[in-house]
Formats: sequence, structure tokens, C-alpha cells
Amino acid sequence: LFLSTPVLEDDSYRYLWDGAVTANGLDPYKFAPADAAPAPLFTSVPAHEAPSDLRALRDLAAEHPEPHSRINYPFVSTIYPPLTQAAFALAFVINPFGLAGWRAVLLGADLAALFMLIKLLGAYGRSRIWAIMYWWNPVVILQSFGAAHMDLLVLPFLLLALWLARETRIIWAVLALAGAAAVKLWPVLLFPLIVRPLLRRPVKLLLAGAVFAVTVTLALLPQLLHAIDPDAGLNAYASDWRTHAFLFALLEDVVFAALDQPGQIARLVIAAGLVILTGVLALRYASETDRLPVLSTIVIAALIFLSPTGYPWYLIWLAPFLALVPNAGLLCLTAMAPLYWLRFQLGDETALYQWGIVPLAFGVPLFLIFHSLYKRTANDERRHHYSSPE
Repeated sequence: LFLSTPVLEDDSYRYLWDGAVTANGLDPYKFAPADAAPAPLFTSVPAHEAPSDLRALRDLAAEHPEPHSRINYPFVSTIYPPLTQAAFALAFVINPFGLAGWRAVLLGADLAALFMLIKLLGAYGRSRIWAIMYWWNPVVILQSFGAAHMDLLVLPFLLLALWLARETRIIWAVLALAGAAAVKLWPVLLFPLIVRPLLRRPVKLLLAGAVFAVTVTLALLPQLLHAIDPDAGLNAYASDWRTHAFLFALLEDVVFAALDQPGQIARLVIAAGLVILTGVLALRYASETDRLPVLSTIVIAALIFLSPTGYPWYLIWLAPFLALVPNAGLLCLTAMAPLYWLRFQLGDETALYQWGIVPLAFGVPLFLIFHSLYKRTANDERRHHYSSPE
């Protein structure tokens, strides 16, 4: 796949551009790619008024017109956190504006993730052969090395955090989790699960919280300084984007449809629900040290099912957890991932796609998940009912 061209995916052009901008010492959050267009666009700053950094961006775009012209959502500034920008810049140093350099960075992250997964399987007493559930996962291979999506970068930090937590090195675990959040913001949700063994040690819990908050803030500061701008890419993504969504679509189009701004309300409800879910799991299983992979899987799966953007490459986040928590429903979610590409044939707005294909892609896995939970509950009740009295 190193020699292949991504099919039906163009996010990699944004990565290559961001890497070039960062490697040249410029701020990737300050301007959208359209502002750097060599031929002035209707929203571009006139050449005679352009500051020096914007002129440098325009020179860069003029030298590499083909990748710059193929960036998706060019009027939106980048949404990717600083540590991800560092990975993009490293790829530029290896192979400027070349996918081979970027895929080499992804391969390094992939090997690191595999190494940490093998250590984690050993720490939890599972056979290391289960690592195949991640290593040979077709979604991971095709969406990372074929489509060149960046989500693989989060896995080494995330798995390192879980392994350190398993070794009861909680402070180091929250630092690793902060690294994951500096690649992709969502791992902040897992903080309560990582620190739940400290719930009866309030001083150390506060210390861990302070370390995590300070580290995440410092790591994300370059992006946060621009996030106050309503036109920032992160704000556009968080408030407006919706693609291949099932449960979110039900909330927006059915449950809250009669209210003003139903999409914003649905986002707030989902965000609150995820925070509550993580808190409840942390409190409920505070004393059960072996539960961390299961609890993390629940939160990540809930995030994927509830997200307003149900991209198949988000399943990369879940892939290593299938080795630790194999579940038929989650495996089915991976198998259903190719249904996403029917949007290019049917159209996002068609009823067949939104209320036929998308519910199939998410509904069947959800049914299998709840069916397995029902069977487990029934088996537990049966064992309790027929257990011999003491």
C-alpha cells in the first residue's frame, strides 16, 4: 500500500499541507489553506496587505500547487492537535509532500501500538496471539496505510496509558493519556477510568488531575489560542459536521426536531451522556483493577455509536481493544464499515442511505451487543439461581 493512491479519500492532502506549514516554522492554525491560494480567492487577503507568514504560505502553495489544490474543506483551518502536527512535520522532513514519508510515520506508530498491545495482553494474562485482532484488522490496514488516515497515531499513547495504569503507575499513565489527547481530543474522556484506583486517595487524585490538566492544556495551547475564533476549523467540526450518523441522526431529526438548533442540543446531550457514562463506570468499578480494558471499550464504543461523524476510520480507535475484549457486536461493526462508501453512490441526503444503509451499519452491531449482554445477564442469573446453598 505504500505505492498506492488513496481511493475516495483526500484527508491526506491536508496532512501533507499541515506538515509542510509546520516544518517551515509557520502556524498551521492561523490561516485556512484557501488563504494561501496563489491565485487570490474571494475570501483571501489581498497580496499587498498580506503579512509575512501569509506570503510565505502563498509561496509554499505556489511551489506545490497540486497537493494544495486538492485539500478538502480549504476554507476551514486545520482541526488537528499539535502533536499530530509534529507527526505531519516529521513526514514532511522524511519525504516532502509525499505519502511514502507519511506512511512511514504511520508504520512507526503501528509497530509501537503492536508492541504495547502485546505487553498489555501479557499484563492481563491473555494470549499474545490475540494481537492479530488488531494487526490483521482490514479496517486498520486499509484506512491507515491505504487511505492514509491519521487516527493510528493515538494508539501507542492510549495503550501505553492503559499499560501504565495496569502497573499502578497512575501519574505516568495520565501523562501518556495527555499525549493521546494531544493527538486526538477524545481520550480526555478516559481520564476518570485511569484514575479510579485513586478515588480513596484524594490527595493523589488531585495531583493526578492537576498533572493531566496542565499537561493537556500546554500540549493543546497552540490550538486553543485559535479555538476562540468562531471560524476556527475545530469549532466548525464540533458544531456543524455530520456524516454517516445513526443515533445522532435520530436525536437531531426525530427527538429534538421540533426545537431550535436540534443539532446543537443533540451534541450537548451526547457530550453530557458520555461524561456521565464514564463517571458512573469509574465509580461503579473503582475497586476492580482488571476492568480497565472493558470499561475503556464501553466508552470508546459509545463515542463511535453516538458520534455525529461515523467515519469507518474511527474504528481504528477500537481495533486494539478487540484483542482484549472480543465481542461479536464490535466485530460486526468492523465488518459493516464498507457500507459507508455507499454514500458516494447513493448520496448522503437520500432516504435510502440515511434511513436504510446507516441503520444497517450500526443497528446490527448494536443488536448483537445487547443480545450478548442479555445472554450474559441470563446466564449469571441462572448460575445464581442454581448455586448450592452454603
